[in-house]
Amino acid sequence: MSEQLELVVIVASVREPRIGPVVADWVVAQRPGGVRTRVIDLAEIALPPDAELRPGGSARTEVSDVLAAADGFVIVTPEYNHGVPASLKRFLDWHYTEWMFKPATVVPYGVRGGLLAGEHLRPVLAELSMVTTRRMVALSAPWAYLAEGRYVPQNGEDAALREALRELTWWARALKHARHRQPFALVDWVGAQRADTDPEALADLVGHASVVGLGTGTRSGRETFAIVERTTQALVERGFRVVAVLDNQKVGELYDRFVRGEDVDIDGALRQAWGPWRTEEMRKALERLRLRNAEHPEDAVRVVGVGGSSVLPTDYERVAAMVEEAAPAEAAKIRVLFDVIRTAHDSGEHVQRAKGTHPGTPFVELAREARAIAGQAGIAHELLDAIVDHHANAIGVGYDADREERRAAERVLALRPARVVLWEGSAHVARDAMMGEHLRAELGEAYAAVHVTFGYGQAAGVDVPPPAPGSLEDVLLAAGGERTVALSNGAPAALDAPWRTRLISGVYDPARDGEHYHEVRSLRGAYDAVVFVPEITSTTMVS
Repeated sequence: MSEQLELVVIVASVREPRIGPVVADWVVAQRPGGVRTRVIDLAEIALPPDAELRPGGSARTEVSDVLAAADGFVIVTPEYNHGVPASLKRFLDWHYTEWMFKPATVVPYGVRGGLLAGEHLRPVLAELSMVTTRRMVALSAPWAYLAEGRYVPQNGEDAALREALRELTWWARALKHARHRQPFALVDWVGAQRADTDPEALADLVGHASVVGLGTGTRSGRETFAIVERTTQALVERGFRVVAVLDNQKVGELYDRFVRGEDVDIDGALRQAWGPWRTEEMRKALERLRLRNAEHPEDAVRVVGVGGSSVLPTDYERVAAMVEEAAPAEAAKIRVLFDVIRTAHDSGEHVQRAKGTHPGTPFVELAREARAIAGQAGIAHELLDAIVDHHANAIGVGYDADREERRAAERVLALRPARVVLWEGSAHVARDAMMGEHLRAELGEAYAAVHVTFGYGQAAGVDVPPPAPGSLEDVLLAAGGERTVALSNGAPAALDAPWRTRLISGVYDPARDGEHYHEVRSLRGAYDAVVFVPEITSTTMVS
């Protein structure tokens, strides 16, 4: 968006003899610095026949593009019979969207200043969704103040016009940013969409698929997680039988055994999960699946971890215990190293670096040192190699995002012919990137993706401010209330454009909120639906 302001001065009268163009020249000479102006003289504009006029705008005219590009207007008009000239009313009626959400200043003139023409215009312009400035520069008999063909005011009109134009440019700049940040047509369309987060309605939108990715803008929001869980329940009623979570595969096995009725310490399993899943909300969701499966033992819903790692936090102590049997002193050294690197299962190494809590030495080096110590004690075990590999592939170290996302997608696809609900972050499930891109390439329309997002609130124990101007969340918040938005073929073309949407990860810093936005190339290309809640609260970590 250019910061350059464009004002159009409209000369309303077409009747001879004419002073309107002279007044327009005076207006242009008073324009603020840095503002471009164009003059449209209605005497020079040929409009189509009125029989072709239609409500809400009609055929394009020779100045439609000029009006559409304008950020504000100055209307120079005489007063005719206590109103505006027919030429001006006709010109206004012939255009519609070109005027919307833009400001205008009226400069009326007449024997007594033309004030009635100015007041006549205010409700007309309001109906066109325009803002009129409070200041209106009324000129009394300007034809009496001409010098060498120029208007030369005598009663402070220059100062009055500068004040009016200052107000006009303020409105023009503010509304230009508002039109760019929150296009009203889009806000209005979103506001007309479903005003709730009903899981049945969302399941109806995506239930045709064989794999549904339910992504969230944060994994730490109670309300966003609840939408994912309730929608999953609705999809289970429609035949989905696997919940895939991007988490440790061994943790996934514990989840699965638990929901199928086995005696599993679910709190212990959650304490070994990837940090964002270690919540009371996750435990209750698994408990509800367990109850559902108890009622349908022959048609159970499974839970599967599709993450790349199979190393658990408890594996570190298993290794230390093995070494201790042969070499207690070496085991003590290994435990010191493991106490440091095991914290990566709570919050990733990259998160620790971002928050300034990382000890400095890459964890893979400490893991290799532990393996070397165990080797000196004569202990070699595949679990040690797995721990080294786990840290060697950490984000910011040797992590290959495309490889890991592709492999995760392959694990999801391997679950076929079962129908799968995938729980992950919105960037991962989007159809045009990461895991979702691989799923879309394989499944086509049989893969559906949903983005569950929010306006503001608390996540991971920090206050999240209202969304950045121009972001997806900014538009959704402007529409008011909860929304379920189907990005179908009837959606506005603006949804085919790139959009910024907020994603809160472990490195989120509310003081730098504007840096935590992900741009999708096309909102409609990335997701089948967007679900929005204005405010969220933090999930509760398992004690």
